[in-house]
Amino acid sequence: MIDFDLLADKFNVGDIVFAEQPGYMPWPATLLEKFEHGGMVKYICTNDLMRVSYQKMWPYNLKQKELIVTKEALEFEDFCEAILMTERLKGCSDDEAVDYVWQVMHPGAVYVPKKPADISPVPVPVCAQKQIDLAYVHKVRKQSNSLRVETQFVNEINTLRRSLTIGYKNYEAAHAAFEQLLQMPVSQLLLVRNFEGVDSIRQLCRFAPTLEPQTDNGNANAAIVVRSQAIKLMTRFVSCFKRPYTKPDFWSEFTWLSDTYMRHTVEFFPKCA
Repeated sequence: MIDFDLLADKFNVGDIVFAEQPGYMPWPATLLEKFEHGGMVKYICTNDLMRVSYQKMWPYNLKQKELIVTKEALEFEDFCEAILMTERLKGCSDDEAVDYVWQVMHPGAVYVPKKPADISPVPVPVCAQKQIDLAYVHKVRKQSNSLRVETQFVNEINTLRRSLTIGYKNYEAAHAAFEQLLQMPVSQLLLVRNFEGVDSIRQLCRFAPTLEPQTDNGNANAAIVVRSQAIKLMTRFVSCFKRPYTKPDFWSEFTWLSDTYMRHTVEFFPKCA
């Protein structure tokens, strides 16, 4: 019988832990509240609030980091950003946090921090920012030919949502949908118009066969393929957006651009939203 009191004693409210949701990889989170069999956590970087069993919660320490923070996991941008944020919350400087991630991804290599810029960026006036936003909307709308695949794009995303739930998994249908999406031409316009669809793929980059029976290697392998396909597709999405970003990371940049497009499209082009 599981001694939940013993498990609960390992954690205190405010602790930074690794917490694992069914079907997803362990992720750094802050423990906000303790209950009898689990706790309420807030995931770092994504800000999702979830109730997690103590059985699926581990201390954020060196031993667990060696098991969870791997080179493969850090290739997922959101996880990498979450680890950097967590290291800073644990008291590391920016350079120390980056050096830790760098060492995991490049064993034996030496990270050389960049020198800070001498000149701080000048804030953009509100009126000028609106003109910049409108210019972006007009520019991206020139990719309207790419929307010929939008209906199929949305349909395939919906197929993935139906095929990969906590209680039901149809890997064959999911793989077929991924194959269609990977062959589909994508553009900034298509992506900023379909924020929820892109977010669904981002979430699937964390997909893991945590609930699969240990003896069912077929399902476990299929789940690993799902995550691999999601990462491959997300990489294609990211490649549509040129660097340098105006925001700290790709997801912040994409969220801002999508919001900018939808907000100004509704305001000035209501029939095109």
